[in-house]
This record gives sequence, C-alpha cells and structure tokens, in this order.
Amino acid sequence: MKYLVFFLIVIVVLSVKSFSSTARTVNGGGSNTPLPSFDRSMFTMRYNAAGDCRYYLDDYFQYSPAAVMLGLKACGYESRSTWGRMLVSDAFSVAVMAAAVNGIKYTVRRMRPDGSARNSFPSGHTATSFMAAAMLHEEYGWRSPWFSFGGYAIASATGISRIINNRHWATDVIAGAAIGIASVKLGYFLADLIFKKKNINGQYVKPVIGFDSSRAYYDIGLYLGYRFFIGDAGLPAGKGILRGGGTSGIEISVPVSRRPSPKGTAGVALRVGANSCIAYNSLSFNTYDFMAGGYWRRPFARILEVDARILAGYSLVGNREVSASAGVLSGIALSAGCSLAVATGENFKIKAIAEYGASRFTSPKPILHSIVLGGSALFFW
Repeated sequence: MKYLVFFLIVIVVLSVKSFSSTARTVNGGGSNTPLPSFDRSMFTMRYNAAGDCRYYLDDYFQYSPAAVMLGLKACGYESRSTWGRMLVSDAFSVAVMAAAVNGIKYTVRRMRPDGSARNSFPSGHTATSFMAAAMLHEEYGWRSPWFSFGGYAIASATGISRIINNRHWATDVIAGAAIGIASVKLGYFLADLIFKKKNINGQYVKPVIGFDSSRAYYDIGLYLGYRFFIGDAGLPAGKGILRGGGTSGIEISVPVSRRPSPKGTAGVALRVGANSCIAYNSLSFNTYDFMAGGYWRRPFARILEVDARILAGYSLVGNREVSASAGVLSGIALSAGCSLAVATGENFKIKAIAEYGASRFTSPKPILHSIVLGGSALFFW
C-alpha cells in the first residue's frame, strides 16, 4: 500500500510541475515559438469540441459509487467489512481526502479556467468521486471486478465532466483522482490497524496485485499525452508552422493468443482519440483519430509489463473554418510506440507511453512526423 500511495503522490507532483508549465516546440527551422501547456492545450481541445457547454450532472455523479456501495450493503449483500468497520474506514478516508483537497486548494490558489475563483487545484468533485469508487472497490471488488470497473468508470466520467464544464484544468482532475484513491488506501490502512482481523467477512480473500503470465488480459482505459511535431511541419505560404498540443482518448486491447507463451501475448488494439493542434495566429483546431492495429505485451517482475503496438487509421479534421484556411485536410494516420505499465491494483494499471506518429493531412507536406509522450490508466481482466 505504501508504494501505491507514494506513486500517486508522484503523479500529483509531476502533473503540476511538468504539464502545467509552458512547453517548447521541437520543429525544425530553429523556431522557439512556445507551445501551450498541457492544461492550455486540453482546454483548447475541450473548447473546440464542446464550446460553451455547461451541465450539472457531475454534481450528483460524484456520489454515485458510494450510493451503490451503501445500497448493496443495506440490501444484505455482504461486503468486505461489517457496518461498523466499513463506516470507520470510510470516515478516515473522507477526513484524509477533505484535509488534503482543501489544504492544497487554499494554499495553491489556482484560478479556475472560467475565472470564477482561485480554488481550482485539485478538483474536489473528482477527488470525492474517486474516493467513493475506491471505497466500492475495497468493499466489493473482491466479489467481482465489475463493481470496481463501474465505480471507476463513473468517477472518470465525473472528472471529464469537470473539464467539459470548464470548471477545472486537466491536471486538477489528475491530482483529484490520485488524492481520492490514496485517501481510501490510507483510510483503510488506519482502520486495519485498529480492527486487525476483526469484523471482516469470512469469505473475503485479499486480492493479489500483479500480472499472471499464464493469462491473456483484455483491457480498456483512458490516455492523455502531448504531441510534438518534428521536422519542418510547414503550412501553406504565409501560414507559418503547425504546432502540437494535447491528445486524449480511449484505448482497448483484445488478446488473440489465449494461451500466452513465455514470449508474450499478441492481440488487436483499438483507439479513438482527439488531438489539439495550432495553425497560425494562434488559431486552433482538433483532429479525431480512429485507429486499429496489433500489439505485443509481456509481464515481468510480477507488477511490471512492457507493451509494443502499431496502429493505422484515419484522422478526421474538425473546426473546418480554421483547418481549411490553413490547408489542413483529413487523411491517414499511423502510430508505433511502446509503453511500460505498473499494476497498481488487482485489475488496474498505469502506463507511461512514448509513440511515433505519421499523418497525412496538409497540402504542402505529404507526411507529418510527431512524437507523443503521455500516460494511461487502464482496467484489465
């Protein structure tokens, strides 16, 4: 548990230090034109796709996993803990989460993207939702991993909604998710010190964290990253260079070899994603990728896994008024990369990703080359 908490704290620190700072281009021609930060590019992507969209469902979504947990318990479906132990564990978790979120909010005093207040970092809604999902996972995840998947899917939707609603930056949400999960790990750890082996369901089996090399896993998750165009990413005369930005989406892996050998597992990889790009005069547009391909992966050291994949598909250009005037067209897209994953739970892993991309969507340049650096959080089963 202590390693997971440390890992989540590192994510929070890196999300502020690395993603919130201003990036630099790696385009040719000696350009030092600053790129927008990860947060700014994700804000631009959100605005290009959703405009002034605003809704309030995330105010209620954040409590849904906790409502499910309490409902199952009230209906007599036995969980990990008795009522007393569960409520003590959850009380510790809520106290840790509230102290961390409010302490950081009013110390950092980061302005919200809509300019309404200086309490943006971290996202309290996201922290609450991921805390509730982690509680559901602790109490019922051992019965079926789909309880955990459902809880974290709702928590992820809450975090994404906070960005769409223009209430939080992307790194606010990343930090909120990390704090929410870490608070539950710490809360249950403290309760375990008090109760020890008392008041635990006799059928409860402590889950084993890590990868089983004899199994071929499916997985689904969300990825976030930053795309840097390399070489001379030129646009038509007078339009300057094409600059990169944030990238995000959903990735799915389906194994084909059901009996993994020591050499690893192969399968089919699918991806649907969005990318933020900047043309000229700081005007921006999105592209939307629909890609499929193959992957190979191999676990090692129990909690680590290497992955390599090649994808091909179509990149559809949005914001036509900007992209068309810049000479940017829809076209083919290729991607090849590798990743290193660490299992952070019995059905969860986090990956660091590095990829090379090649796209054809500008008139003067048949092929544009790019590098994507990022990460993803995935549920595997």
